[in-house]
Amino acid sequence: MAAPTIRAERPGDESAIRSLVDRAFAPSAAEGRIIDDLRGEEGWLADLSLVAVAEDGAIVGQCVTSLGILVGVDGSSRPILALGPIAVAPDLQRRAIGGALIRRTIADATAARWPVIVLVGHATYYPRFGFEPARAIGIEPPQSWSDAHWMALRLPGWTPDLRGTMQYPPAFGID
Repeated sequence: MAAPTIRAERPGDESAIRSLVDRAFAPSAAEGRIIDDLRGEEGWLADLSLVAVAEDGAIVGQCVTSLGILVGVDGSSRPILALGPIAVAPDLQRRAIGGALIRRTIADATAARWPVIVLVGHATYYPRFGFEPARAIGIEPPQSWSDAHWMALRLPGWTPDLRGTMQYPPAFGID
C-alpha cells in the first residue's frame, strides 16, 4: 500500500470515520461517540480533524484535535489543544499511518501558532514525537491520570506562564 494522503475531514466523511474508529477501538464505542459529539460543540476544530485516505479513497486513519481550556490558579483561561482520539484501521496498524497523522497535526498546530498540545496516551509511543509529562511543565489533568500517560508537546508558541488545569470539551464527559 502506498502512503495514504493526509487531509482535513470533509462533510460526508462522518460515517466512514465512525466505522473506522469503532473497529479500531472495539468493543468500545466511546471514542466514536466522542468524535460525533465534538462536531456539534465549540471545541470542534474542523481544520484539525484529519483523515488518512488510501489510494482507493477509503479512510484508513483519523486524528482529531479539539479545543481545550487551560484554567489557571488565578481563574484565567487560555485555549490549548487536546489530541485524540486517534485511530488506524486494525489491519493497517504499525505502518506509520498514525505517525503521519500526528506529524501533520503538529505541523498544522505549529503553523497556526498554538502553544501546546496535550493528550492522554501510550507512555512509550508519544514521546517519539516530543511529548513529555504535562505536569512537569505545569499542566494538570482534569482527573488523576498518571504522569506516564498525561503528556504535552510544547510548540513554538509556548510560554512558561501556561500553567493550570486542563478542561476538555463536554463531548469527552470529563468533569
